[in-house]
Amino acid sequence: MNKIVLDANVLYSNILRGLFLWLSWGSLIQISWSDEIWDEVFRNYSDDDEAKQKFRQNIEGGVFKQFSASRKTLAGGYTLVGLPDKDDEHVVALARQQNCSTIVTLNLKDFPDALLSPVGISVCSPDLFLCDLFLSVPDEVKDGVLQHMKAQTKMKPKKAFYLEKLKNAKATKFASILETEDAAGNLFPEVWP
Repeated sequence: MNKIVLDANVLYSNILRGLFLWLSWGSLIQISWSDEIWDEVFRNYSDDDEAKQKFRQNIEGGVFKQFSASRKTLAGGYTLVGLPDKDDEHVVALARQQNCSTIVTLNLKDFPDALLSPVGISVCSPDLFLCDLFLSVPDEVKDGVLQHMKAQTKMKPKKAFYLEKLKNAKATKFASILETEDAAGNLFPEVWP
């Protein structure tokens, strides 16, 4: 099982956060995050304090309760690896403390391989991570996508809309893989007629 840390920019995206959570629910991956990572998500969510507070309440009442095992306490006094942005060091520290092999982030430049490789951590975009996971366990990933779509009872997205949302979240190659699977009749029927 892949043990990963999701960076704040991945957790910020509704579609990416939801999909990664469903994949972890299906035991394909094990996610770790810290309060420090979520503080960054909450800080950057919106300039509207009311919207920010509502989002925080939804996350704390849903995600934190359902995925409580993913919430890890970051131990202080960690060793810095020399990242370009010192404010990202806590993400690497969490990965090291939780023995995670990969940090999934949209900010690859902030986590240089030359600094992470010596400590046994790789960095990967959500798109590449999802593509690689699909190559290794395609049926399980398709089921995770299906379950994620079924859980969206308010929005009730069609497949095309869901795949467009993935593309907008910079998971373009993964969305293309799913489109190809769908065109070949290998995905699943529409969840919401």
